[in-house]
Amino acid sequence: MKRICTTINIQASPEDVWEVLSDLKEYHAWNPFITRVSGKLHAGELLEVEFKTSNSFKINLKPVVLNAQVNKEIRWMGHFWVNGLLDGEHLFRIEEMEDGSVHFINCEKFTGLLVPLFMYMIKEDTENGFKAMNEQLKSMAEKRKANRDP
Repeated sequence: MKRICTTINIQASPEDVWEVLSDLKEYHAWNPFITRVSGKLHAGELLEVEFKTSNSFKINLKPVVLNAQVNKEIRWMGHFWVNGLLDGEHLFRIEEMEDGSVHFINCEKFTGLLVPLFMYMIKEDTENGFKAMNEQLKSMAEKRKANRDP
């Protein structure tokens, strides 16, 4: 098992972050890494997700939603090719800080037979994609907060 995790602090409420993160139809407009998501954020539902790598290579997956807890977490499990070869459990977690801001966690846990082979090929690109996504999420949520607050 291998993990790739990134975090960012966002000066917005969990609700502001959730509104951006859970609006799957708008990922194409703001997310540089996960460029398309369709489906419903309910446990057991199948999503269609498109990732775009730094060299513009597109990867399409159909993960199953494991958990979608409003203002807190989205978690899904996807498989590359066949279950058990290269599986990824993705986690978006929104943690409210004492001051009302958010600590956001964007993490993927990889398991399966091909993990040792593929990790050296995807680690840096995936981590950079997560960081770019985090920055855009921060920008969108903080704009939402600024537009809401007088």
